[in-house]
Amino acid sequence: MGRAIPLLSFQHITKDFYGNVVLHDVSLDLQRGEILGLVGENGAGKTTLMRILFGMPIIAQTGGYQGRVCIEGAEVRFASPFEALEAGIGMVHQEFSLIPGFTTTENILLNREDMRPTVLNAVFGDRLSVLDRAAMRAKAEAAISRLGVKLDPDTLVSEMPVGHKQFTEIAREVNRENTRILVLDEPTAVLTESEADVLLGSLRNLARQGIAIIFISHRLHEVLQVADRIVVLRDGRAVKDTPVSGITVRE
Repeated sequence: MGRAIPLLSFQHITKDFYGNVVLHDVSLDLQRGEILGLVGENGAGKTTLMRILFGMPIIAQTGGYQGRVCIEGAEVRFASPFEALEAGIGMVHQEFSLIPGFTTTENILLNREDMRPTVLNAVFGDRLSVLDRAAMRAKAEAAISRLGVKLDPDTLVSEMPVGHKQFTEIAREVNRENTRILVLDEPTAVLTESEADVLLGSLRNLARQGIAIIFISHRLHEVLQVADRIVVLRDGRAVKDTPVSGITVRE
């Protein structure tokens, strides 16, 4: 039997910015429930590859790219990050995009709040619906539970330790019912060692539930700890694609 069709596949991706080639014929696959460690020095092309995946405007504005991005075997070319989100791709950036005066629950469900009607709806329509706090809290707790971390749904972001902010960001992506690919860009950079250990455990938890994860990090010992496979980018080329078993940090 042949290998299963990858959930995500980059095929012969080449990208230049005004004649400066930053990705050269890069191909890599990602299977369901797999954690892929994507490593390389700054400027190796990791960010550009993720911008292509997410349909970031900078890519189209600079002439697009060559090659194909496929999800479950079908080519995709997202015109915006919103299209990528709709297709089930989530991304957690290094910089937090949380609202400090909102609770964990409010941040996890931002722009996807549950509303319930009031007696005034009959007269004034849906505009006077109010937040269904109980339903929102239940969804937030479900997302937190999927992560397998301890997170209080009612804590204000401004009062959280840094690690909890990172978990809130990930829970927000996990809360989207269709999320099947999660990209994490240096997720442990701001975490203590114990917080990082909890995060790595929660990523393995998500992978067991079938979510595929791209883990971008400079912390090689963490990559070896959590990833199933490693792809090394150097000067815009994929120079290594190997299972983690038997690989050392030095290699």
